[in-house]
Amino acid sequence: MVAFLRQRLIRSVPVYGAVVGAVIVAGGVFLSPTTTLEGLVWTTGVASLIPAAAPPLGMTARLLLALGGGMLAAALLWSSLFLLVGPGGLLVRRPRRDDDLPVVRRADAHPDAPPRKPMSAADLGTPMMEVGVGAARNERGIPVDLDLPLAAFDPTAILPTPMAPARRVSSLIHISLNATEGVTPSRRAVAGSSDPVTTIEPSDAPVAKAHADTELPTPEPTVVAPATAPAEPTASPNEAAQPQTIETLLRRLEQGASRRRRLGAH
Repeated sequence: MVAFLRQRLIRSVPVYGAVVGAVIVAGGVFLSPTTTLEGLVWTTGVASLIPAAAPPLGMTARLLLALGGGMLAAALLWSSLFLLVGPGGLLVRRPRRDDDLPVVRRADAHPDAPPRKPMSAADLGTPMMEVGVGAARNERGIPVDLDLPLAAFDPTAILPTPMAPARRVSSLIHISLNATEGVTPSRRAVAGSSDPVTTIEPSDAPVAKAHADTELPTPEPTVVAPATAPAEPTASPNEAAQPQTIETLLRRLEQGASRRRRLGAH
C-alpha cells in the first residue's frame, strides 16, 4: 500500500509542477508594473505578432498576457517534469530485470507483491543429513572345503552354536478342582434317543455346624420327557423317482396347501 501511494505521488508531480508554474507566471505578469510589462512586450516581439498587445496596455491586455504566460509555463513545466520523473523517465530508478521471473499481466501486478523467482532446492541450503554411498565390501573367495559350516566361513552370518530354547512359562490361570468335588454330575440322555432325561440335583453340599441336626428333605428326581417333533410328510416313491420339474413342484405346492386347509378346518 505504501509503495502504491508513493507511485501515485510521483506520477502527479508533473501536474502539480505545471499548476504551480502557471500560477506564478500569471501572477507575475498581472502584478508587474506597466512600464516593465510594456518593455517586455516590445522586447519579445509580441506587439508585432499580436497588434492588440501593442502599448499602451489596458486591463484586458494584462489579463490576456497573464493567461497566455501561465498556459505556456504550465505546458513547459509539465512536459519537462514528465520526461524526468514520469513513468520510464530519466530520473526513475528502473527495477532489476530477472529472466527467471514469471510474466504477470498488468491487471494482476501489484506493487506490494511483485512477481518472485520460483524457489528451487538450491535456495534451501545444505541438507541437514548427507547420505553417502558406503564403502565397498571385500569379496571373499570360495572355500576349498565345501562341507565347511557357514559359521566357520562367515562368523557373522550364523552363530556357531544354536541358541538356547525359550524357557517355558507356567499358565497364569489355575483351575481349582476342590470347588467341584461336592457337586453330583447329572446324567443326560443321548441326543436323538427316546429315553427320558433324569436330572439329579446336588444333595451332598456342606452344611453349617449350627444346622447340623436339622434334617433336609431329599428332592425327588425330575423326569423330563423329550419333546416329540411333528412328523414331516414324506414323499412317495413315485414322486421321488420323478424328475424335479416346474409342474411337479407346483403339484406338490398345491397338495401342501390343501393339506394345511384340511388341518385348519378340523
